[in-house]
Amino acid sequence: MRRITRLLAWGAAVALAMAAPGALRHSALRFNYSDSVPVGLYRSLPEPNAPFAGICLNSNTLRSAFDAGLKLEAGECPDGHQPILKTVYRATPESPIVLDSQGFTIAGVPMENTAPKAFSRAGKPLAHYAFGRYTSGLWAISGYSRDSFDSRYFGPISRENVRFYAKPLLVVQAWR
Repeated sequence: MRRITRLLAWGAAVALAMAAPGALRHSALRFNYSDSVPVGLYRSLPEPNAPFAGICLNSNTLRSAFDAGLKLEAGECPDGHQPILKTVYRATPESPIVLDSQGFTIAGVPMENTAPKAFSRAGKPLAHYAFGRYTSGLWAISGYSRDSFDSRYFGPISRENVRFYAKPLLVVQAWR
């Protein structure tokens, strides 16, 4: 019975997201269909005690994303696009973030699925951010999907780029 209830709730969430994406945008609910985090319904929160953040890309990064084939729906970002969901990590001298050809290492722990790729899924060239060891800044990283467009390509983000924080309500663990 629990499985049926979950399937019905999932179906209702998908139907609502597809029928009225603008309505979700003006509520605390967000539907994520990208592969950077699990697909599903999220609740947005103002405080950073959530596993994900909704991030608005700056105009240069947005241009690079579009050049790589990324498509974004309309949303509340200053440029009129929706925020992207990522996990945000703070680099510090005690917990540095390293980016190299193998991907990100945070506080000495390698992250899966973060190696920079030469081409996007759309076959467009991708330029990675400079390899190095970083001890400051906020980094938007997805270890969920190797195809994610994240800080491995655009580097650290500004705190002002974070629009909201989000926690999953009803998600599907999709393929990676």
